[in-house]
Amino acid sequence: METMNYLKTSGLDIIVLILYFCVLVGNGIYFSYKKAKELKKVKGDTEAENFLVGGKSFGVFATLCTQGASMKGSGALLGYSGGAYVNGAGTLIPGQCYSLGAWFSIACGMARKLRKCADKLNITSVGDVFVARFEKPLLRKLSGIAGAWLALSILCSQMAALGLLIHLMFYKYGMTYQLALVIGIIVSFSYVSIGGLVSVVYNDVFQWLIMTPMIFIVLPGAMILMHGVTPSAMHSTLDAAQFFSLRPNMWWLGYLLSGVLASCCDVTHVQRFISAKDEKTSVKGSMLGFAYCTLFAGVITFLGLGAAMIVEPAVLGGNNDGVIFALISEVLPHGLIGLFIAAILATTISTLDSYLQVCVLCLMVDVVEPVLPKGTTEKQKLTYCRVLTFAIAVAASLLVLQFKGILTIVAVGYSTFSSMMFLPFMCALFWKRCTGQGCIAGMISGCAVCSVAVWMKLPLPIVWGVIASFVCLVGVSLTSAKEARSLLPGFDEHGLEIDNSVLKACVFGTIGSLLISIGIGMWINWICIITGIVGMYLCVTMIDKAFGKYMLRA
Repeated sequence: METMNYLKTSGLDIIVLILYFCVLVGNGIYFSYKKAKELKKVKGDTEAENFLVGGKSFGVFATLCTQGASMKGSGALLGYSGGAYVNGAGTLIPGQCYSLGAWFSIACGMARKLRKCADKLNITSVGDVFVARFEKPLLRKLSGIAGAWLALSILCSQMAALGLLIHLMFYKYGMTYQLALVIGIIVSFSYVSIGGLVSVVYNDVFQWLIMTPMIFIVLPGAMILMHGVTPSAMHSTLDAAQFFSLRPNMWWLGYLLSGVLASCCDVTHVQRFISAKDEKTSVKGSMLGFAYCTLFAGVITFLGLGAAMIVEPAVLGGNNDGVIFALISEVLPHGLIGLFIAAILATTISTLDSYLQVCVLCLMVDVVEPVLPKGTTEKQKLTYCRVLTFAIAVAASLLVLQFKGILTIVAVGYSTFSSMMFLPFMCALFWKRCTGQGCIAGMISGCAVCSVAVWMKLPLPIVWGVIASFVCLVGVSLTSAKEARSLLPGFDEHGLEIDNSVLKACVFGTIGSLLISIGIGMWINWICIITGIVGMYLCVTMIDKAFGKYMLRA
């Protein structure tokens, strides 16, 4: 593999990186055992439940960090900065699509209602939702396989990125890409297999605390103070038509559809909604996490624009995705270079460990556990979880080593997953006339048609898949439904003041975070930034006030 020799590191950077890995593993192990003891004393939760959903005990800050860190991996950091380096601020648009879907999932009441439903029915996965509503075991297996496929596709991309990053740091010492990949997998597997979701969430907090100041403060500050990347200098140096125009493109539609639809039924989000300690925490923590992701895209766009001023194209050798490495080598001193690489690794591992754990959740809860003997103990279930974690890590690493075009796998994963799961999941939650037979028909037809569209290289394969899913789901449901079935607890509520307040808060939060992101990404539009801050303030204030009334009445 060709190395990027423009990443300039020293022995100090290597030491910083090694210390980061040691703290990462130790942090995950420590908090997993600490939290497990607390939950056993207070709530009496089982070991398997602690492993999969953390005892449903995480607070606002932990939920914020894990939602934010899980959604934005190194692919976002490297891809958005490289896109902005070439195409300018237009990169902001595709960078926000997944966040918009996440905001929509809160706006429609999913976060609050799923958390409430989880208490009443002990729901831990999407498969549990289908079984609770329709009593169809096949739906559980199909949803588990679909969620595992999405998680595996994203997992592959993050493993590839992780291996590359470690390889770049240590190639001077003879470390191959393959060895770097193995080391990265061992680190992630070690704490996920030991502590499950607790380890993942608390390491997401640790990683969030590293990457946020480095990406949001240290690197932008160094660019401004040491290289004069001020708003006036940037706008006078860079071509306005190329770098400061939000020109719409048809390919935005593909990003928008796949991002919004996949985000609404993403098992990672569902798991975080359920694992929060209460309804308010689920909503508020997720809102703040999604706002963070929206702002993240704006800051990364600025870094790409700043790199266009500082980094010469010849330095990159045509590899624009590596512009962030050239930028930090140019701007930061040694030691901070190592810490920033640790921040990049944090964004990678925080996404990797989340989807590794989600893949385990989908397969364990929806596929393996239903076929286990009735006398299976909790310790045996925990062992199965850890064996699955190891098997998935090995399978993903083999895919990374054997196949090229990991990004293509991710794109196909999102399209097929969204086509298969979006409409069945949303209808199961919100449509009384929906039936289990209809969901099965919608899942199979959506996945099959989308797969054929991908194979035939048709434009927007997700559109074909969703249309097929809609026709089959609605048609079969209306013909097979003898009468309307009651919705799940929480989803059978209508016209509540709390849901109206959450919807209004989401509108203010979505617009506010988008405006701040655009204001930063366009460097700088103070009108957008100030208006966005007001919107976010109103969002948080409305949520606190609404839940204050809601909990008093409850």
